[in-house]
Amino acid sequence: MDRHEELEAQLAQERLVRKRLEDALRHSEARFRLIAKGLTEMVMTYDMDRRLTFVNAAAQSLTGYTIGELESAHFICWVHPDDRERMLAQWGPLFEGASFHEEEYRLVTKDGRIKWVSASWGPIYDDAGRQVGVQGHEHEVTERHMSEEALRMREERYRSLFEDSPFPMWEEDCSGVKQFVDELVARGVSDLRAYLMANRSALEECVRRVRILDVNRAALRFYGATGKDQLLGDLNRLFDERSYELFCDELGVLVRQPIYKAEFETPILNGEERTVSMIVSADGSPEDWSRVVVTFFDITDRKRLEEQILQSQKLESLGRLAGGIAHDFNNLLMVISGYSDLLLNNLANPDTLRRGLNEIRRAGERGAELTQQLLAFSRKQATQPRALDVNALIRDSQGMLQRLIGEDIELEFKLHPDPWTIKADRGQMHQVLMNLVVNGRQAMPDGGVLTIETSNIRLDDPPGEHLCLRIRDTGVGMDDETRRHAFEPFFTTKGAGKGTGLGLATVFGIVTQAGGQISVSSEPGRGTTFHLHFPRLAGAVPAEPAAAAERSAKHEGGTLLVVEDQEEVRGLACTILRERGFDVLEAADGDEALTVARRFPGPIRLMLTDIIMPGMNGKELAARLAPLRPDTRVIYMSGYTDRVNLDDNAQLLEKPFTAERLIGMVREVLKGTG
Repeated sequence: MDRHEELEAQLAQERLVRKRLEDALRHSEARFRLIAKGLTEMVMTYDMDRRLTFVNAAAQSLTGYTIGELESAHFICWVHPDDRERMLAQWGPLFEGASFHEEEYRLVTKDGRIKWVSASWGPIYDDAGRQVGVQGHEHEVTERHMSEEALRMREERYRSLFEDSPFPMWEEDCSGVKQFVDELVARGVSDLRAYLMANRSALEECVRRVRILDVNRAALRFYGATGKDQLLGDLNRLFDERSYELFCDELGVLVRQPIYKAEFETPILNGEERTVSMIVSADGSPEDWSRVVVTFFDITDRKRLEEQILQSQKLESLGRLAGGIAHDFNNLLMVISGYSDLLLNNLANPDTLRRGLNEIRRAGERGAELTQQLLAFSRKQATQPRALDVNALIRDSQGMLQRLIGEDIELEFKLHPDPWTIKADRGQMHQVLMNLVVNGRQAMPDGGVLTIETSNIRLDDPPGEHLCLRIRDTGVGMDDETRRHAFEPFFTTKGAGKGTGLGLATVFGIVTQAGGQISVSSEPGRGTTFHLHFPRLAGAVPAEPAAAAERSAKHEGGTLLVVEDQEEVRGLACTILRERGFDVLEAADGDEALTVARRFPGPIRLMLTDIIMPGMNGKELAARLAPLRPDTRVIYMSGYTDRVNLDDNAQLLEKPFTAERLIGMVREVLKGTG
C-alpha cells in the first residue's frame, strides 16, 4: 500500500472514530435531556456566548415563560431587580470556570409573582477539557423561606415584647433539668417532689442545670440591678428554703402540664421583701423544656390592700362573735368560781376535791380554746401557704362557726374520712369558712340547715386530683343576675350600711391565690351551694406534731432555766417541770437570766423563755446566752404569735399550754442530748 492509500485509510478510521464519538455524545445528550425533562427542578444550559441551549419543562412552570420565550430572552431575565446585581456577580465567573451552590434569590414570574429559588450552577467541559458552556439547576424554596421569615419576625416581635414588657421576665433553658428529671424517673423515682425535698444534693443539681438565657429591663428595675450579670448564673446562690420548695412544686407540675403558677414573697437586692405572682411557661410540650419563660407580677400593693380588706371583714364579723364569746366565758367563770367555792368548803372530802378540780380543768381548757380561736381570728400576719388538712381546720373552727350562725340554724358536717391534703394559708382558709358561713346565715333569716362537706374528686378542667369543699344553705337563693355578680367587689344585695360587698370577693381572691377555683349554684327559694376546688398537694406530707404528749409519770433529769416576767405563769411552768424531776432555775427578765446563767456552776440543758418581755426580749436573750452556754437548747413561749418572728427551726410553745404540752416539747427538744 502506497503512502496515499495509508493516509486515506487513516482518515477513514478517524472519521469512524469521530462518528462513534458524536453518536455517543448525541446519545449521552439525549439521555441527559430525557432525564432533565422529567425533573421537577428547572435545568438550563448556556453556551459560551450566553445563548440558551437547553431548558426542561420545569422551567416553564417555575417562571411562567414558555421555552420559546426563554430561548429568545436575554440571560437570567427572570431575576428580581433588587437581586440582579448580586446574582450577576455570581453568574459572571461561571464562564471562567467558577461555580456556586445553593444561592437563594427572588425570581419574578411572567405574571409578576415573586418566588424564592435556590440555584446551583457550574461549567460544562468537552472531552478535551475546554469549557463549552454553563449549566445549572434551580428549585423553589418560597414556602421554606416564608416560614423562616415568619419565624424571624415572630422572634423579633417576641424579643421586642420581652424587652419592653412592664413585667419582670426571665428566659431559661431547662433542657438539662428535664434530662436529669427523666434520669430520676428511669431509676424508679415516682414522687419527684418528695424525692427532691429529701435529697438536697439532687435538688441543687436540678437548680444548677437551669440556664438563664436572658432577663428583661423590667426585671433589672424590679430587683434594683445595674446589669444583667447580677441576675444570671447559678440560682443556688439566690435560693432560700422557700425558693427550693417552690422549685420542687414547679417541677412536679411541669412534668404534667406546661404552665405553673404560684404566689410568694421574694427579697430584692436591697433586702426589701416583695410579693409576686409568678407564671412559668414551657414554650412547647411537657417534654420540651428548652425554652421556659418566667414572668413576675408585683402584687405587693394589692396584697396589702387585701390584708386591709381581710381585717375589715374580721371586724365586721367580730360584733357577731362578741355576744357568743361573752356568753361562753360567763358560763366558764361561773364553773370556775362555783367549784372554787365548793372546794374551799369541802377540803376534807377527796372525791369532791377530785371532781371539782377536773371541772375547773375542763373549764380552763375550754377557755384556752376560745382565746386561741380569738387570737387566730384577729391575727394579722403574712400569708404562709403550707400543707393543710381542711377537715382538721373545720373541726377546730366548729365552735366558732356555731356561735356565728346562732341557735336557729342547724350546722351539719359531711367530711370525707381521708381527705386529700392541699396547700394553702391556714388563716386565709379560716377566713373563707367564716365568710361563707356568715353568707349562708344571712340567707336564712328564718333558720335552716347549713352543710359543710368535703370530698376527693378528679377534674378534667383543670385536669388532676382536687379536694372539693362545698358549703350549702337552705336559704332564699339567688337569681341569675345576682349569681353572675356574686364575686365582684362591693356588690351586695344587703341594704345600705349592712355590708361592704367584699365578703365573697375576698373568698374568690383567697381561693384563686391557693390555685383553686370557686363557683356557685343557686335558684330563688332553693338555697345556695358554693363549690371550692383545690389541687391536691403532690408528694408526701409531713405529719404535724401531736398537740400534747402522752401523760407519763416518768421523772426526767437535768437543770432548766425558766424566764418569764409574769410571776403566775413562771411559777406554774416551774412547778410542772419540778414535778417531772427537773432542777429549775428562775428569772423574771433577760438580765436576771444572764446573771443566773453566769453564776450557776453546772450545765443548763435548756432555757424556756417568754418572747415578749420588758427590756430584753426572748430572741435577744437567746442570742446573748449562746456564747455563754453554747450547748443550752432554747424553747420560746408566747401568746402573741402574730408578733413573733422566729427562724424556721426555732421551737415555739404557744400560750396557754397544758402540762402535757410543755413536758412533751421539752422532751422532744432534749432528745439525744446528755
